[in-house]
Formats: sequence, structure tokens, C-alpha cells
Amino acid sequence: MKAFTRRAALAAGFVALPLAGAPLLGQAGQQQRGGPPVQDTPYILVTTFHSTDRQLGVQMGDEFRRRLISEHAAKELYVIPQQNIKNTLEASGYRADSALSASDLMELAKTLRGDQVIDGTANKVGAGIQVDARVLMRSGQQTVAQPLPRINAKDVGDAVKQLEQKLTDAQKSFPAYRTCTNDLRAAKYSDAIADARKGLALYPQSVLAQQCILLAYTNQTPKASPDSIIAVATAIRNVDSTAMVALANLADAYMAKHDTANAINTYLSIYRLDPSNTNTVTTIIEVLANSGAPDKAIPIIDTLIQQNPGDVGMLKTKWLLQLRAKQYKAALATGAEYVKADTSKADLDYFQRSIAAAGLDSNVAMQQQLIAQAMQKFGNKVPIDFPLLAAQGYYKAGQLQQALAMARRATEIDPKNTGAWQFIISIQSQMSQPDSALASAQKAIAAGVPKDTLGASLLAIAAPALKKAQETKTRADFQAALQAFQTVDQIAPSPQSSFYIGVAAYSIAGDALQNVQKIYKNTKEKATTCSEIKVAEDNLAIAQEALPKGGRADPQTAGQLLQSLPQYSEFATQVKNALHCK
Repeated sequence: MKAFTRRAALAAGFVALPLAGAPLLGQAGQQQRGGPPVQDTPYILVTTFHSTDRQLGVQMGDEFRRRLISEHAAKELYVIPQQNIKNTLEASGYRADSALSASDLMELAKTLRGDQVIDGTANKVGAGIQVDARVLMRSGQQTVAQPLPRINAKDVGDAVKQLEQKLTDAQKSFPAYRTCTNDLRAAKYSDAIADARKGLALYPQSVLAQQCILLAYTNQTPKASPDSIIAVATAIRNVDSTAMVALANLADAYMAKHDTANAINTYLSIYRLDPSNTNTVTTIIEVLANSGAPDKAIPIIDTLIQQNPGDVGMLKTKWLLQLRAKQYKAALATGAEYVKADTSKADLDYFQRSIAAAGLDSNVAMQQQLIAQAMQKFGNKVPIDFPLLAAQGYYKAGQLQQALAMARRATEIDPKNTGAWQFIISIQSQMSQPDSALASAQKAIAAGVPKDTLGASLLAIAAPALKKAQETKTRADFQAALQAFQTVDQIAPSPQSSFYIGVAAYSIAGDALQNVQKIYKNTKEKATTCSEIKVAEDNLAIAQEALPKGGRADPQTAGQLLQSLPQYSEFATQVKNALHCK
């Protein structure tokens, strides 16, 4: 609460010191040469440097301020006196030797009429000192920064000497930068670029000049090419890797070039610099998700969820990212957490995605559980895929009754669904329920399922009967096969059903004629012989009608059987006439 009050005091600038006639006294009685500052003189604010060694930070700030006062005339660069800084900080609740954050430095500068601010860090490294500093300035509502080259010095005196020279070099480009920004406000983009390049000629490491060029490139019509923007943004990053304006434009330019890999890396750099900016994070997550790298976005959303536990929107985003990243097991866990946080989110889309994820994760139990939950909640409003998937799961597990129940549930949702009826017929066939399977086929056709789509399933029902007959060679088994295929043919006629009818009938006729050959000369067996002739003629007639229709199923076999039919018929006629069979 106290820190907030202090910052509020600075932000409000409630400490109104008499700065209109600011004294030329620096510190310890040191006076800046050259007379008072004039209207265009820039004011520079130097306070305590950040440091792990507090005394070093205070010393760097004080010594650097003294160095600037001794090296620069007040009309050239006015150094805000230490006493003014001390009075304002203490009145606002801060210690006079506080190392302020960048935002607090800018508020203090605003109160003290500072145009430039030194934001510095100094730490001992080995036997020497390492210093990193930058010049902060306000441009409209934004704070801009010009980093100064890193300094490695033997002591504080050496460090402030080097730092003063680095600052003096950077100062050469500032007038051109100010002119450039004025040109930008006037939409004079060509002039802005020209002025910025003048600043670069004076100070090649000018990030501010490069940023001004970047803004001109991106605001002019038409906008500069992505390659031009990338070149300038990269030059800025080479000096200041934290320059957000460069990173943002660099990411946009890479996206415009469809350079996904570099765009993703740039967006991740943005996130690492400012993980608390939810707007930026949302953009990054969308780009990563849509660019084929959802796995890289997941750690980011995890951080946000830790900061906002139970946030439904973030949980949904994480769930969708995990699904895109094919992290199905994790997605199922996150999805459960998501709908627990808000039960209204357990809609059909949630169940569809989760059921699919469970299947892809080979988690049959979870898939069945989710399907059961969805069907309980939505009844027959669920997609037909739900009960069909459940049926397949039960079928693979050998639970045929449960599979049959789910397949029937599917026909309740869509009575004309061919797949569901085929599944029912197949299951009933495997359960040795041919009559039930045929009855189901008739129901399917009555519901509007095309007959030809059921043919294969029905043939599968009758096929075991023919296979058995071919193994046993008994007439009874061939008769059973004939009846099975005739039933199939009545429900869903096809070349295959006709062919198998012909084969079964031909086999029955052949068996009858073999019996005739054995007994027809025995007058005592006349009645039996005539009966067998009748069986042979009836089945030869069936075969004669069926085999031409079934020729497409097996042309070679059908042809061979048709060629032998006249011989069978002739023999049957001869015996019939000889015995005077009626």
C-alpha cells in the first residue's frame, strides 16, 4: 500500500518544486558552466544506479552526475540538480538514494521537467565494474530507449568517464531523431527517413533513428516491403534485443512472408519480455496454434493458468492447444477440468473432440465413458457416430450383446443408416442368429436402406451354410445352403446370391442323380428312383435359372456348370421315361 502511494504521488506530480528558475547548483556546490539553460536545452535526470551493491549504485549515480556537470555547459545539456531530486523523492515517500524502476524514473523526470533519463545498472565483475545504461525519453505517450554500449571499467572513475563519452556520442543523433518524429506526426514519411539517416550517419548505433525509420516504413502508403522492415527491425535488435516495437514489426513482417519459423521465434521473444501482457499472449498463442506449433504455446498458457486458476477461457485454450499438438492424454485431463469449471461447456462439440481424442489415445474405456455421458445427456440428439463408436469398442472387446444394443441405438438416431444395419446383421450372424439377421435386413429395407447395400452382409450370413455343405457333401447341408441363399436373394438379390443358389441346386441335383444311377435298374426301387428324378429335375431347373444371373460372380465356374446341365437333364429324362415316372 505504501509503495502504491509513493508511485501515485510521483504520477500525480503533487510535489511542485519551483523549477521555473531552476538553480545551476549541481551537488556539493558544483556549478554547471556556461550560464543558465535556454529554451531548447535538454534536461537530463541521473539517479542511483541499480546494483547488487547499494553503495556502488549510489556512487555511480553521484559520480556520473558530477562528470556530466563538469563536461557539459548548462546551455548544451542541463543536469537536474541532486537537491531537486532529493526533495521530490523524499516528499513522495522515497529515499533520496532510491534506485527507481523505468516507469518511476519517467514520472520523476516529468515532475522535474526532465527530457532525458539515465537508467543504469552497475555491478562488480571480478576486479572491475560492469555498467549497462540506456537513455530514456518520452515520445508522445510512449517511452523510448537508446541503449549505450556496455562498459567494463577498472573502477567507478573509469566507468563514469567511459559512460560520459558513450552518452556524448549518442547525443549527436538526438536532434535528428526529434526532427524525424516531427516529420512522422506530419505524415512526411520520406523526410522522416531522410532525417533519421542523418542521425545514423552521426551515430550508427542509434536505435531511435532506426525506430523512426521503422515507423515511417510501416505507416506510409503503401507500406514498405517485409524485407525492408525486417532489415531495419533486425538492426534495432542487434543493438537492443528488448526493443518491443522492433519485435512486433519483425513478427508481422515474417508472417507477411509466410516465414512461420522466424515469426514463432520472434513472438516467443516478445512473450519472454512481457509475459504479463494478456493481449500479446493471446496473439502469440493464436499464431503458434495456427502455424503448426501448438506445443510451444502450451507452456505460455500454463503460466497464465497459474496466474488465473480456474479461468474457463484459458482452460479451453489449453485443451484445444493440446488437441492440436496431439497430446491426447493431457487433453482429456484438461478437458475434464474445463467442463468441471463450467458444466455448460460440456456440449456436443466438447464430447465429439474428447471422444475422438480418447480413440486416438487408444483409451477405449474413456471413450466408452464419454459416449455414455453424452448419450445420457443428449439422448438421440447425439451424432450417430457416438453409438457406432461405442458398438465398435464393445465389438472389439468381444462384448457382442452390448455392441448389438449400441448399433440398434444408432438406428434409432438414423433409421436409414446403412452402416448401423450392416453392423447389426454382422453381429447377429456371428452370434449364430441367422433368422434374426435376416429379420433385421428386412427391417432395414423397410426403413429405406437400399437393398444392394445389404447384399454383402446377407451373403455373409448364408456363406457358413455353403461352406459346411462343401465340407460334408451331404444333400441336407446343401439344401440348407440353398434355402439360406434363396432367402438372401429374396431380400437383396445380387449376382453372388444367384451364383450360390445355382451352385447349391446343382450340387443337390448331382447327389440325386448319383442315387438314381445306383438304384434305377432295381424295379423294387422304382418309386424311390422317380422321387430322386423329381429332386434332380427341380434343382436342375433352379440351377438353369440362377447360374446365368450369377455368372458375373464367377464366370468360369458358372460356365462349367452350365455346360454340364444338359447332360444331367438328358440322363434324368431317359431314366424318367424308362421307368414311366409321372
